[in-house]
Amino acid sequence: AGGGPGRYALALARAGFPVHMLDLSSVQVDFLTQQMQQEPASVQACFLGAETADLRDLSRFAADCFDAVVCLGGPLTHLPLEADRVSVVRELARVTRPGGLLFLTGVGRLALMRYMLNYQSEELLHEDIPQVLRDGNLTGPTATMWHFFRADELRALAEGAGLRTRAMRGLQGLSSGCEAATNRLAEERPEMWAAWQRVLLLTAEDPAVVDGAEHILWVGVKPDR
Repeated sequence: AGGGPGRYALALARAGFPVHMLDLSSVQVDFLTQQMQQEPASVQACFLGAETADLRDLSRFAADCFDAVVCLGGPLTHLPLEADRVSVVRELARVTRPGGLLFLTGVGRLALMRYMLNYQSEELLHEDIPQVLRDGNLTGPTATMWHFFRADELRALAEGAGLRTRAMRGLQGLSSGCEAATNRLAEERPEMWAAWQRVLLLTAEDPAVVDGAEHILWVGVKPDR
């Protein structure tokens, strides 16, 4: 859901999962469709299709029709209005079968401050920074607005749609804001990179790590009736 160019859809199909992708952009849908045509027949067989859709209204799909829903990256962050975020998660919950899993991410609010420090420090002078820290809404230079999450907020959004939380993780974990050092280990010191990966996995569910991650992952289940 909100699959963009289809990175996750392609990975799932390659792993043998039948996958159907939705995105608001027809350009992204066409891109994935073309990519799938270059894949082996076994992967193409897992591709059930891609189509444009507004996640706020999935009425074309019956209730309980998907075994799992994956909404990763920034789809929820690109919905500045709370009512729209609520509508999307309720729709995603509706189309998931009872007992099915859901995976949702939001871009982290605290990590945004670190990003500004590293790459756009002049933005720290913006008069809206106190508001961003309060409510997570940030207006960009082209008047586009984003919503950045705290971990508790993402969990409340999912549970408000009747879903049950299984786990929350900080996807970049302790590497959030440390891209250069992380990439240096991965490229130059494989033994140290393996050790750092172990640290990342051992701390990924720590509440402080989750709340400070660039992408906050919520994993949950739709209860059986």
